[in-house]
Amino acid sequence: MMNIANVKRYGAKGGCGLTDTIGIQLALLQAKKGPVTVYIPKGVYHIIYELIIYENTTLILHDEAILIRKSPTAMLKNGHKFKKYYGYDGHGNINIIGGTFDANGHTNNTNNTIMSIGHARNIQIHNVTFKNVVGGHAIDACGLDGFYVDDCKFLGFRDDSGTRLFSEAIQIDIQTEGAFPKFGATDGTITKNVLIENCYFGNSGDPNMSAWNRAIGSHASMYDVFYENIHIHNNTFEGLGDFAVTLLKSKETSVTHNTFIDCEGGIRYLAVPTGKYSLDINKLDRGGQAGSTLLIENNTFKNIKSKQSILIKSYEKVMNKDIYIYNNHFDDISDNIKFIKATDIYLLNNKNLTCINKDKVDRLIQI
Repeated sequence: MMNIANVKRYGAKGGCGLTDTIGIQLALLQAKKGPVTVYIPKGVYHIIYELIIYENTTLILHDEAILIRKSPTAMLKNGHKFKKYYGYDGHGNINIIGGTFDANGHTNNTNNTIMSIGHARNIQIHNVTFKNVVGGHAIDACGLDGFYVDDCKFLGFRDDSGTRLFSEAIQIDIQTEGAFPKFGATDGTITKNVLIENCYFGNSGDPNMSAWNRAIGSHASMYDVFYENIHIHNNTFEGLGDFAVTLLKSKETSVTHNTFIDCEGGIRYLAVPTGKYSLDINKLDRGGQAGSTLLIENNTFKNIKSKQSILIKSYEKVMNKDIYIYNNHFDDISDNIKFIKATDIYLLNNKNLTCINKDKVDRLIQI
């Protein structure tokens, strides 16, 4: 028999931080007895500390259920701070469906992330709205094998400190020191096997908020560990303040059938130079590394502003390689694509591709 836990049976009433938070957490704790479906009915619930979701949980929110952050902490995580989790063996097999998670950033200006999900397999998030984050991320996906995000909205961001330009709505992350402070071992576990599709990234329209700077991407790495099998499909990025997508030292990655509207930049694909992200697990500097096998296909770029629609960049003696850019549509702007230190590039049937800027590029084939 399926175990279904309605949070109202555990005391959540709506509009009261203490009873709402305790009621939802008590429902989530039913996963300790076996697989559970937790249901949050229509209503507005106040969250005053980080909720913990456990393995084999399906969390379903009514379409008009809204969880509002009323504390300086994150809203939901899948681990305890003082427990060690290694590899992908933390709390996995989690589905989160529906509703709104509102970080309340237009009035609650403390820096944090809505969902901190790490050290796990099979995390799925469907039809969820994420709103009004200050400084952090909507989802920090750190050390996951199997991460699927579908039909979600990521609305509203603000950077009060002026130092969080790099904060992505969805951070595809690696378990290294300082990267994921919520819980777990900093053992180099990296996120892989990812599909993000049918989502919208933009502004919420709430006072004092703007669109995200970055929608999807990574900004941490470790030597000889690669993000891989990352696929970004059929999303809309509107009004973003930086490159909408930043892929860092990745393999077998695709960005397909997306629309970029009024963003400062489109897609950026980066190698890693010598420095803090070229250290191995023993903190020895092993030098820079590059990625390989990237497909950029059937994307539309409208009014890309100060940066490129596509930037492929490597450093030092390493080169990103095997870059396939097919069937994309560009506005007629002056600097569509820029390659810095790359090899084996294939361009085919791209419309209005008026400018290709090349620096130390080997084997570029354009048809």
